[in-house]
Amino acid sequence: MNPSSSAIVTAFNEKLPTDVAYAFREPYRVIRSTASSTIESDPVAVYFEEEVETYHKLFESHFPRIGAGSPLNARMPVHEQTHLLETEADQICPSNTRIICRTETSTSSTSRLDVEWSLHDTQGVQLARLAILEIKNTHVIRKSDFQRAAVNKQTFQARMARAMNEDSMTLLQHNAVWLSKQAHKYSQYCPYVAIFDYNAMFIFSFLPQSTKPVRGFYFDENGRASGMTFRRLLFAFVVRSLRGYEARMPQRP
Repeated sequence: MNPSSSAIVTAFNEKLPTDVAYAFREPYRVIRSTASSTIESDPVAVYFEEEVETYHKLFESHFPRIGAGSPLNARMPVHEQTHLLETEADQICPSNTRIICRTETSTSSTSRLDVEWSLHDTQGVQLARLAILEIKNTHVIRKSDFQRAAVNKQTFQARMARAMNEDSMTLLQHNAVWLSKQAHKYSQYCPYVAIFDYNAMFIFSFLPQSTKPVRGFYFDENGRASGMTFRRLLFAFVVRSLRGYEARMPQRP
């Protein structure tokens, strides 16, 4: 579908185009990082697997109601630049704040963020980095690379012990090891990190003080996606972080 033929609001419900010509013809692209900061980062040993319903609920609860005059009725741009997203305070953001989405930002001499969402006050001061999206080359995210490391409350201790006995210190396999190392590196700047290769997405949530220190969710738009799309998932992903920020804010008297 031509991106300019859809309104922004309806595009959230649409899958990405599949009639894309790839220069890379194989089903899987093996990766390995050469960045010392990624090589030195620890991989995720295991992760608590999340359900798509978690993100469905976040989207349905927080996506704003669209009136006739809403800017979200505008057509999708063909080429997307950096966005400034301003919303009513009672819809998504805390009062007197706004969310800004930026691309290609640097955190240090060794780390560059492809896309980040951050919360700013009305003077432009950054209050929090909400979420990070790392965009990879196509065909690097494979579901089977992550499945062995998925745990729940009943299997967590046993699989963590098993991971510690692995030479790699993780039950992740192949590309997932390197993707998790990069995500873990970024978690020092923000606990919510998503990896995307156009065909699939994996979301890491690093919450070391909780009973589920690392949560993970794999998603692609192939087959039955239960109404979820990459765009809906990213919206819910950022909202989740925003809600976490609000929960940490001092309560007003």
